[in-house]
Amino acid sequence: SPLIDLAADAVHVWSAPRDLNDHEMQGMLERLSPSEQKRVNALLEERAVRQYVVSRAMQRQLLAGYVGGRPSDISFGVVAMGKPTLSRPNDIGLTFNTTHSGNLVIIAVTANRDVGVDVEKVKPIPRALQVAKRFFSREEYEMLATLPPADLDRTFLSIWVRREGTAKARGDSVWRGLASWKDGEIENSPDRQSWTVEYLDIGADFVGVVVAKGDDWRVEMKGRPSPV
Repeated sequence: SPLIDLAADAVHVWSAPRDLNDHEMQGMLERLSPSEQKRVNALLEERAVRQYVVSRAMQRQLLAGYVGGRPSDISFGVVAMGKPTLSRPNDIGLTFNTTHSGNLVIIAVTANRDVGVDVEKVKPIPRALQVAKRFFSREEYEMLATLPPADLDRTFLSIWVRREGTAKARGDSVWRGLASWKDGEIENSPDRQSWTVEYLDIGADFVGVVVAKGDDWRVEMKGRPSPV
């Protein structure tokens, strides 16, 4: 039976570090399916291995907590642009999205609404103004151009994660999302009114957002998931 209650108006946001010890990593690895473990063996970089194992194992662990059963029972599918979905069991219309940056993995979980989440570790952004001029609106570019260097990177990333989170919620490609936002497709479309963006309180080192359909939902920060 399900272990985690999810209200109809809630978006749960879970976060956990990727820098686990070997024992914790082994436990995560054991939650994966045979095909996922095969993919892990094909990855060459340790960073890529940890990113995939922690993200996928957390997904299985959390989703099993919502729908009941074992993490190994979870079956995934994909929709537009390869966005992962929960295939079965899923009697409650559960939706989720995952993001990672630095040593942090974040998963947003809700039901019966599209959702996207994005996070970026605050860091120097080479050519931030040039990128903003190409992909952001004129008003955003001009605002960024007035900022002192100490504020530029974080403000740039706060715009970037909003773009990326919205694109992920829509099941769109990030680059198409950036372009469509710049040329007014999103601002001038009634579809924009159906999305709500909420910035996440995840500390001074990160900027993150969750984006979901409608305006009748609220964010619940859940912290690190417990083992299932």
